[in-house]
Amino acid sequence: MTPARIVAGVWVIVAVANGLFFSFSIFFVPLVEEFRWSRALTAGALSLSTLIQGLLAPLVGIVVDRVGPRSAILGGVALLGVASILASTISSPLDLYLYTGLLGALGFAGVGSVPMGVLLSRWIDRRRGRMVGIAFSGMGVGIFVIGPLAQWLISTLGWRAASAILGVAVLALVLPFAWLVAHDPPPAHPHATDTPDGTQKAPGDASLRQAMATRAFWALFGAYLLTPLAVFPVFIHQVAFAVDLGFPRLLVAWIFGFVGLMSSLGRVGFGVIVDRFGGPPAAILSFACTAGGAFALLALEVWPHDGWLYAYALLFGLGFGARGPIITTMASELFGGRRFGLIWGILNLANGIGGAVGPWFGGAVHDVTGSYRVAFVSSVGFSALGAWCFWLARPRAA
Repeated sequence: MTPARIVAGVWVIVAVANGLFFSFSIFFVPLVEEFRWSRALTAGALSLSTLIQGLLAPLVGIVVDRVGPRSAILGGVALLGVASILASTISSPLDLYLYTGLLGALGFAGVGSVPMGVLLSRWIDRRRGRMVGIAFSGMGVGIFVIGPLAQWLISTLGWRAASAILGVAVLALVLPFAWLVAHDPPPAHPHATDTPDGTQKAPGDASLRQAMATRAFWALFGAYLLTPLAVFPVFIHQVAFAVDLGFPRLLVAWIFGFVGLMSSLGRVGFGVIVDRFGGPPAAILSFACTAGGAFALLALEVWPHDGWLYAYALLFGLGFGARGPIITTMASELFGGRRFGLIWGILNLANGIGGAVGPWFGGAVHDVTGSYRVAFVSSVGFSALGAWCFWLARPRAA
């Protein structure tokens, strides 16, 4: 097994897992229409899922440090498939929260940022930002393919059959693939990493206590908390927002997919920027793209023209998910070592907390005001705060 094959394997698994997870935005509309639940209640299932993922992240980090990421990844893929199949039987909010919120969270925790980040950090020595960006770019392609596919299945067969078909495909196709490609690295694998000037250094073997005593740790914690607050109130509700304005559902589904496609380009591009200029400049630019996308949707509400949808997809897509490779690279350079799984898990706890609030917040704003305007404006503010946190996390001059 070579690093290139590991990157390719992570790309495929991340593509399917994230495409399935974020297709909740596609299923959101028929769920609300059939059951007449409030948008806050319905979106709250994804909030619960993200919170559980964050709470599980430190535990997953400990497991990965002790037994390697392979077991977590295989278990995660299996649970994602089962959760999607069971979601086809939803008949009450309890079912929605149990299958999407709990079981889906357990699955996604196994294929999420912690095991994948540790797997990549242990296999990749050079051009880490670029290679991590390429690996995680699978997320965007997965959204681009699975989002429209889910909408087509829903329009053709109904949302229940669509959910079951996607779940069966994960178990039949992705699980065997993960078995073949998700290999733990040799025990003696080195941990050298590239610095922005092209030289190599070996990261320290910091303990959790030592990491938590640094400004960089808490700055990255804040950045990971603010990122989903900037992204999820927009992304989770983008389909419902555009459908409310009268745009055709299949067009909106393709816009949803286009956001994912652009995020793949953004992840690779920002990964290159990380290697050349460092994480903070890349993060600041990516947050500018997120804010620009939110402004495009605000403009769409005033002037409902297709052009604003495409501008949103381009800008928001480039920034969407870009912080994942950036923060993974920065954290592994600062705290990589035998305890990186636990440290990375604690940082992902922040992402879970922010991700828990984001989807619910967007729905609650709409339920109270009848509009997503406040949620989209808040995305711009959270983007600015997140960019500032990344700037604080930059290495101090010697």
